Amino acid sequence: MNHALRFAAFTFCTLLALPATGEEATAVLRAYERAGSPATLPAPALEAVARAYRDTQQWPSAIRLFSQGERRFPGQATFAYGHVMTLADAGRPHEAIERGKALVAHRPDDPDAHLALAYAHGRNAEPYAALEHASQAYSLAPNRPYVVRAYVLALRDARLPQSALHLAAAHPGLLSPAQTRSLQADVAARLTRTASADARGEADRYVQADRALALYGQLIPQWRALGPQARDDVRRAEADRLQALRARGRMRDLAASYESMRADGAPVPDYVLGDVASAYLALRRPEDAVPLFRQSLASSAGQDEAAQMADRIGLSYALSESDQAGAAGAELDRALAAPPTWILYKGNPVRRPNPAKLDAELAHALGALYRDDTPKAQAELDRMVEEAPGNTSLRVARAEAWRTRELPRRAELDLKIAETQAPRSVEVETGQAATALALQEWRQAKLLRDDLTARVPEDPAVRRLNREWAAHEQAEWRTTASRGTASGGPVLGSRDASVDTVLYSPPIGENWRVFAGSGYSEGRFDEGNGHYAWARAGLEWRGRDLTALAEASGNRYGHGTRAGAALSAFVDLDDHWRAGAGAALLSRDTPLRALKHDIRANSLSASLRWRGDERREWTLTLTPSFFSDGNRRLEAGLSGRQRLYTTPRVRVDALLDLSASRNTADDAPYFNPRSDLTILPALRVTHTLYQHEETRWEQQFLLAAGAYAQQGHGTGGLYTLGYGQRYSLGRAFEIGFLASGTSRPYDGQRERSFSVLVDVTVRF
Repeated sequence: MNHALRFAAFTFCTLLALPATGEEATAVLRAYERAGSPATLPAPALEAVARAYRDTQQWPSAIRLFSQGERRFPGQATFAYGHVMTLADAGRPHEAIERGKALVAHRPDDPDAHLALAYAHGRNAEPYAALEHASQAYSLAPNRPYVVRAYVLALRDARLPQSALHLAAAHPGLLSPAQTRSLQADVAARLTRTASADARGEADRYVQADRALALYGQLIPQWRALGPQARDDVRRAEADRLQALRARGRMRDLAASYESMRADGAPVPDYVLGDVASAYLALRRPEDAVPLFRQSLASSAGQDEAAQMADRIGLSYALSESDQAGAAGAELDRALAAPPTWILYKGNPVRRPNPAKLDAELAHALGALYRDDTPKAQAELDRMVEEAPGNTSLRVARAEAWRTRELPRRAELDLKIAETQAPRSVEVETGQAATALALQEWRQAKLLRDDLTARVPEDPAVRRLNREWAAHEQAEWRTTASRGTASGGPVLGSRDASVDTVLYSPPIGENWRVFAGSGYSEGRFDEGNGHYAWARAGLEWRGRDLTALAEASGNRYGHGTRAGAALSAFVDLDDHWRAGAGAALLSRDTPLRALKHDIRANSLSASLRWRGDERREWTLTLTPSFFSDGNRRLEAGLSGRQRLYTTPRVRVDALLDLSASRNTADDAPYFNPRSDLTILPALRVTHTLYQHEETRWEQQFLLAAGAYAQQGHGTGGLYTLGYGQRYSLGRAFEIGFLASGTSRPYDGQRERSFSVLVDVTVRF
């Protein structure tokens, strides 16, 4: 037996010098067990067996032998180190940490004791505690390679890859090439994460993103040249580069890089799919974004709540822009229900608001806004701003709601408050620029737009702002044409037609536009046909609170060419009230039948409009006209609109038109009632047939039934039935038509008419 023990001891001592591989560990254990598991092994052999048990993950046996070694050889600390590390390996990190702390207290100047405790902390997911003791070990033994290596790995695990890489570079051969590449990738990823952090300033974030992209540009070609051994590193770097492109706002490059990876057959990890989907959404490709958002959500189930919330919100926007309003609303409802309102942090009894919940509530309110449920959106945003008045994003969102509700001055006030909190915020400046456009503050809009374009040209909101600004800077052509037939009444005749076209120049000196246009109308009456042609030119001034127009015209209606002129101005008193006034020499509203008889009219006009918001408004007009035959006509009108019903695809509005006129002449060759009154309530239904980003196609139904009363001829029913469609490509192009049939009395006789009205607006 003594011979066997000596033989086993010899074997263990020999194997102790071998590398710690599975085969050697198995060989040690086989020899140990064949020898009957002797209890009197010398220290080196006992340590070799304990390590072999640890290497083969037989934790209880390893712990037993390390503990035995501590008792038998109290002067050899290697058994204590092994005991601590094996406890950590065995899933007993708290015991390991307690033993490690005792070991360090007993041997404070022993670097290996600190490394053992660092190992225990690392296995317990405490990287910074592990780094603390690895750092102490390094300060005690900076020339021992295994200590330096442990310190490098601790730096890596504590997310300090740049320091780890710098230290490894000072000790060539310390890490394998694969470990070095991994650290280099960690450095680039760290830069990318820093660039993606909202808490950092914009300039710093972009600097970090540019550094990361430059590093990827250096590493990826180098690793590709290494062939298959670095294939996984190349794939990781290419995927992480997508996130750096997102942080830098280079959405086109991000989408192109992703598509290149797919074309090469490279697998794209799930953690970047949300970034790719966001890029597609920013590039106005929502159909491509939807499946990627869904895939990203499926892969991150039960993981990072913030990332999941971002994907849910992105998916809802993509669905909305893909004309799937119902699905978008359902996704926002799920997003709102998912996160808890409060979160508790370990060791802190005070609960904290959940940022993901706030993001969900904000997205839910904006979703209602985009579905045209503006009252609900307004109520939610008012509540949120009241609860968190210092939150810049909430102020910006409510300002967007005010603009959508055609109340830009309220939006301006919210944005001024937000500016004091975040004066260089992209979302604040973008909102201010959009509000400046709505208020016709052209200089302010241009300054903000130029600044944003220089800073974040790829930002989706900035790109949208640039499209709005480009439309403002373009020339504008408007044409309106109509054609009608009637049963031969005194107003329209048996046939009528008209066309009017005007071309506006691009803005001159910010506020001015010149314009020129021409038109023609005709009608067939009992006494013959009437013809009227005109040409006009003038200036338009558009500024905050004021829009004014002046024009001169030449008019031909069968009695030579006559000069005309017109002035008009509209003043916005606030978000709700607008007052207008105008005057015209040879008004184009003069009845065609009067012009045929060489009777012209000059007119004045005044108007007052009240607009509650985008859903209701009333306009009062007063127009005195002075005819060359001595007739004096006074017309007054009150028109109103009230939204009754709204869904993402259907809007129903109630309309009311009240008008009255009085004439001084008893007899005239044109329709000239002594006095009359029109009461015409109507119902208008607008149905969206297609909606994709800024492209919209709608159809419209109009039903009106009222009464017309004329002095001396009694009262009769007035009925209109209409159908139309409208197609628009943002502000670049818009065309629409409305076909309508009307039945009404004139001079006591019923006239039936049918007309088609077409209007076109083109900016170029």
